[in-house]
Amino acid sequence: MKIQVLETNVLHASDVIYWLDGSTHTDTTQMHRVAHSLSIEFSTYPKDLKVIQSAGKTGLLRKPTQDIVDGRATEAQRTFVAGSPYALEGQVTDPKGFYNARTFSLTAGAADGHGIVLYPTPIGSRVNKTGALFASLRWSGDGSPVPWAIATLTITIPGVPQPQIYKGQADYRGELVIPWPKVPPLSAGQDHYDATLAVTALQSATEDTPIDPSTLIAAELESTTSENSFSDPIGLQVVPGEMLIVRSASKDHLTVQPS
Repeated sequence: MKIQVLETNVLHASDVIYWLDGSTHTDTTQMHRVAHSLSIEFSTYPKDLKVIQSAGKTGLLRKPTQDIVDGRATEAQRTFVAGSPYALEGQVTDPKGFYNARTFSLTAGAADGHGIVLYPTPIGSRVNKTGALFASLRWSGDGSPVPWAIATLTITIPGVPQPQIYKGQADYRGELVIPWPKVPPLSAGQDHYDATLAVTALQSATEDTPIDPSTLIAAELESTTSENSFSDPIGLQVVPGEMLIVRSASKDHLTVQPS
């Protein structure tokens, strides 16, 4: 049976946002996508914007500028033509609570795709038998939580040219978890791996207002062995299989101060 196409409505996605799990790699091209749909609230956007949500990505569509084509569209008529660029700003949250909320800002419209990185909350962090780092981040001045801070754990493995690097983000309470899933067992004669911990934070950040992690700046951490001794980064010792709770000397938390 021959089907006659009377008209073709040519629709193209204007652009797409990929939501990436920042704990899975340090390179955005290698990060895993978030495995479920997220909630996005736009504050700046074109009025004709439509969104299609799916696991790990958000499709962005605009009102078609092309007429409906009579009959079957040709290859040329189906070819994507980039529209005018437009600004997008907003906030993304995870209804499941597995990822920290954040704000974002980008220029869309060229269908190039945009990767936006999210970090797991403590309950969303995948901690297994290889171990993890735990810390409660508090400001040095008043002991208040350090919300939304990004921490980088760098572990040196003897005989391996490049260190292993893991990142995590504190939640709104300043609670931080960084699993280290690929750390190998210790060799004979070793009792730990040397590591460092660095933090970027923002004193103006508040618990109830998520931020764009790109606005964070380097901060200093108090030594785990010497009171009132701050540096960026601090040194640590990591043992595979250990649940390492990092605290400043004589404190029940890890103290942070601006650089």
